[in-house]
Amino acid sequence: MGVIISMMANWQAGSDTTSLEAQHIIDAKQGLEQLESIEPVSRHIGRNMSKASVLFFGKAGAGIALKTYRANNLLARNLAGRSLIAREVKAYAAVAGIPGLPQCYGRVGSFALATEWVDAEPLATRIGEQLDPQIFDRIEHIVADLHLSGVALGDLHHRDVLLGEHCTVWIIDLAAAFVMGERPGWSRRRLFERFKESDIVNLTRMRARFTGQDIEEALTQLDPAIVSRYRKGKRIKSSWDWLRRKK
Repeated sequence: MGVIISMMANWQAGSDTTSLEAQHIIDAKQGLEQLESIEPVSRHIGRNMSKASVLFFGKAGAGIALKTYRANNLLARNLAGRSLIAREVKAYAAVAGIPGLPQCYGRVGSFALATEWVDAEPLATRIGEQLDPQIFDRIEHIVADLHLSGVALGDLHHRDVLLGEHCTVWIIDLAAAFVMGERPGWSRRRLFERFKESDIVNLTRMRARFTGQDIEEALTQLDPAIVSRYRKGKRIKSSWDWLRRKK
């Protein structure tokens, strides 16, 4: 689930006004830990207990999105939430200043992360439409900048891409991102290359899907070895997801 998401039908909306206390915090970007005790303007509840919820304060384009595991059960909060928030904060720090990413305001306690609330809607809401190919050129540029900064997403998805006015593009949700680090060893560099390959395949599939191309035909333009490794990884993930559902 993306950190910064525009208002969607499955949101539970709160008041359309922001308290003076919350507005002061939003303006100052300080005391962010107090936001969890303030009623948000709107909220997006995680799809299951392993997913974070996102609370929105202020207004899109000039507010704060708080990604939080605070309401999750004890196991999910401490095993998944704590580590994923730490991982995401590390990724945002590594790519700070790259255009096309929301500004990160930092960790809020052990289980939450505050970021800029982007005024945009998820690419996922445009399924079935044919979009301007330039949108995916812009996504490609952002992904390339991430890779140059030593960060690969590994799980780029249409829920993690936001479209704003005039085809403005944002990439969100870095919880699964891999940060290579300043002095990576051989194994870490190799793993980073695999994450990069996944980004390339996912972007190729996304571009084809939203521009009216055949996905399999689009994949033939890539190195067959990259596509083969990607498919093997997807089969492993599918098997893992099946086992989790059986439990």
